[in-house]
Amino acid sequence: MIPWTKKYEPQKSKDILGQELALFKLKEALKLKRTVLIYGPSGTGKTSSVQIIGKELGLELFEINASDARNKENIEQTIGNSLTQQSLFAKGKVILIDDIDALSGTKDRGGLPTIQSLIEKTKYAIAITCINPWEDKYSKLRKQCLLIEFQALKKENILNHLKNIADAESIQYQEKDLLGIIKSSKGDLRAAITDLQTCSITKTVNIEEDNERDHEEDMQYCLRKILKSKKWEETFNVFDKVDEDLNECLLWLDENLPKEYNSEDLKKAYEYISKADVYNGRIRRWQHWRFLIYINMLITSGVANAKKETNINAIEYTRTMRILKLWQANMKYAKKKSIANKIAEHTHTSTKRAIKDSFPYLKNILLQKEVMVELKLDEEEISWLRK
Repeated sequence: MIPWTKKYEPQKSKDILGQELALFKLKEALKLKRTVLIYGPSGTGKTSSVQIIGKELGLELFEINASDARNKENIEQTIGNSLTQQSLFAKGKVILIDDIDALSGTKDRGGLPTIQSLIEKTKYAIAITCINPWEDKYSKLRKQCLLIEFQALKKENILNHLKNIADAESIQYQEKDLLGIIKSSKGDLRAAITDLQTCSITKTVNIEEDNERDHEEDMQYCLRKILKSKKWEETFNVFDKVDEDLNECLLWLDENLPKEYNSEDLKKAYEYISKADVYNGRIRRWQHWRFLIYINMLITSGVANAKKETNINAIEYTRTMRILKLWQANMKYAKKKSIANKIAEHTHTSTKRAIKDSFPYLKNILLQKEVMVELKLDEEEISWLRK
């Protein structure tokens, strides 16, 4: 059986969903033989876009997954050779380095610096894909590349695409079932198509909500047990009902505790959570996994019994926004740091000093055309300065 991700993969750039601006930027960059760093969530079309636009421009494609050439020697042999060799029939070339996030750890030592040095030498266009380009290890790479963001796909786009596939395959479905597939795929189009194919073996998509455990509902159930009950037997190890790690459970608790507990109860509950965090630190530091039972007890029954009385009001529990806020803050700081790195290079000072002295005092100067050209500020850095 042909995987539907292969059967229904996009053939032209117009077939790629929801990335019109990114596709325009990518096409112009490949025409100019620029190096681009394409980033965004999985399943949004990053790799397919390079392959398709390269083909539409008549470019020879050399593709390699970063995980297949992890260290300096392998990268020089594979990518290095492709960057120096003449293109077949002299029609031009694009080098696709896919999934650079895979480069990490001691096995990859020298891998990223080698790619950075090869970029400086090549005369061909290079496209690099990753999920998160704002990590410190990519600071030099960001300076060398035009950054192109592929945004998370809208639910409506994925839904219409799944409907088209289901109709083409004569699959019976209800819209709620397709929405269930979309929810579980978390915006990954490839995953959604694969799930659709798996669910449609009987030619009918029918997601039984009673049989398919919904993470959000399970977490709501656990929180209700802990925050609304004081019975030991109902609350102890209740988080075993969710397939989620300890840190995620703690974030859910932290977000919703203040909605249920008054100040004194809240103080006591956070004392239990604090003790659990101490045990968690000992597990990470010394691998003392016997402490896990104490953590589970503290964040379930401990928190449940921290309250004197149960809040009788119905409360809507929500997922924490802390990770999103941290990510947004990191994105903002990363652009600031990227600009400061360029200033530091030209002024022979440290990045830390450039951040301290350049913002906001030199903001107007940095936006002068000559300065932007000299510092080689990219579009996103300029946009950030103009805010």
